[in-house]
Amino acid sequence: MFRRGNRIQNGLELTRQSWAALRANPQLMIFPVISMIGLIIVTILFFIPVTATGILSSFGETGRRGASDGPSVVFFIVMFFYYFVTYTVIIFSNTALVGAAMRLARGESATVRDGINIAMSRIQKIIVYALISATIGMIARSIQQSGRNSNNIVMAILSSIIAGIIQGAWNLVVFFAIPVLVVEDIGVMDSLKRSLALFKQTWGESFTGSMAIGAVSCLVSIAMFIVAGLLITAAVATQSATVIIITVAVVILAFVAFSLVNGAINGIFQASLYQYATTGDAGKLIDTELARDAFRITG
Repeated sequence: MFRRGNRIQNGLELTRQSWAALRANPQLMIFPVISMIGLIIVTILFFIPVTATGILSSFGETGRRGASDGPSVVFFIVMFFYYFVTYTVIIFSNTALVGAAMRLARGESATVRDGINIAMSRIQKIIVYALISATIGMIARSIQQSGRNSNNIVMAILSSIIAGIIQGAWNLVVFFAIPVLVVEDIGVMDSLKRSLALFKQTWGESFTGSMAIGAVSCLVSIAMFIVAGLLITAAVATQSATVIIITVAVVILAFVAFSLVNGAINGIFQASLYQYATTGDAGKLIDTELARDAFRITG
């Protein structure tokens, strides 16, 4: 029986167990690394030529004039293609991560190759999914940008809120989309409908678990910023360029490592939650008794 009063506690415990599962299966960290490297490469390949051709500066001038001419259209076309490619990289890596985590949840072995093979077998659906995600992302960005270009602070705030609502609602709809894409042989639109239905079934732990992971991440990030500030301040006080460079490099690497760990934990959480929502057994990564007590499954 689901106990509403324990929802936050259950979310934190699920976060802890997801972290324990990652420590027991460190190969899952490779998938966020692949995603990060892919995004860096895509960003470099896009923005070096874009900056060199002056599209960004042209768009900025257009936005300040309030006009609607060629450069802005070209900018949005380029940005849409950038969104599409980056979403493809992210969704591919997440599919590989969740696919490997699903195998581990079922008690099977899972290597990096297994995860990549799972993602490759769904590449056509991943591309369609990325196309839809890029469209939603560009709509939200366009609304936000239109408010900023209006030179009206109220419109700027409202447009940012609307854009945030659109993006937030989309994130809820697709919460289970990757696990559905991995396990169920259905089309992309049916996957989105199925994802939303599963989220409604388990909305308590889906939302609270994600919030718990996000809250823990936020607290750790704040602590890291404080420590990083103290370390950099101490390094600057030494007036040694070598010490400053090494300190900054260590701080950057620490934040990158934390981001990768957080991404892997989210993938494990999604895979385990989907496993329980569809089978009643949370599998090997998350304790089934905790899931049985924590999850509210409706008919």
